[in-house]
Amino acid sequence: MSNDDVLAAQIKSSIITKIKTQEYLPGELLPSERDFATMYSVSRYLIHDIFDELISQHYLIRVHGKGTFVRKPEQNRVALGVLNESKNASFTSLVRNFGIEISNKCLGTGIIKNRKYFADKLGLSEEDEIYGIHRIRLGNKEPLAIEFTYVPLHFFSDIDNYNFEHISLYDYMKSKNHLPVKFNETMMMVEAGEKLQKHLHLPSATSIVNYIEFIGYDENGNLVEYTESYSRPDKLEVRFVTNDI
Repeated sequence: MSNDDVLAAQIKSSIITKIKTQEYLPGELLPSERDFATMYSVSRYLIHDIFDELISQHYLIRVHGKGTFVRKPEQNRVALGVLNESKNASFTSLVRNFGIEISNKCLGTGIIKNRKYFADKLGLSEEDEIYGIHRIRLGNKEPLAIEFTYVPLHFFSDIDNYNFEHISLYDYMKSKNHLPVKFNETMMMVEAGEKLQKHLHLPSATSIVNYIEFIGYDENGNLVEYTESYSRPDKLEVRFVTNDI
């Protein structure tokens, strides 16, 4: 076995380990082949061959003009769960027609401070910093829902370094040991209004949408998420699972 073969095996093993330990999260853009070559002091051609192998083994995916990403699990492409107070809620709806491809469009992110409403929802003081993420959830490129998510910044100090159009927010939260595992949920039907009409491609501002508000706690009981979700009832059905009485 040549030195290049040995190096390639070591580099490949290192990348796979980082994927499995979620140092590289599903959907995350990897450093360029040139950057990897510099990092490991090898040729770019060797890194290109390693990436090709990892792509063929379904660890990575290459997107023309954008770069190479960690491949997302196939289950991220279909139905996205049933609400249950003791389970990860993720995308808080069950897609009626399975087999659709889910993607995200980020409307904005940033730090919020001195907002009593959100501070109260997260059990924080007004001086505490909160990080907000506003996203449209799409199925086959059609808007299905819009979510406004807020998390305590002190649990997720590097959150602004991640692009949640490509990376699962819950994968990121899990990597920080603050994955929500228990939820308090409220659901009602509300009128969309002009903003939601525009983002969800609804026929009118008076169209009715599903509104779900949920608060998530990690396994240690820390309050780590507040989300407001608005979804199209013609595209998604919401199912709640309750404990036996």
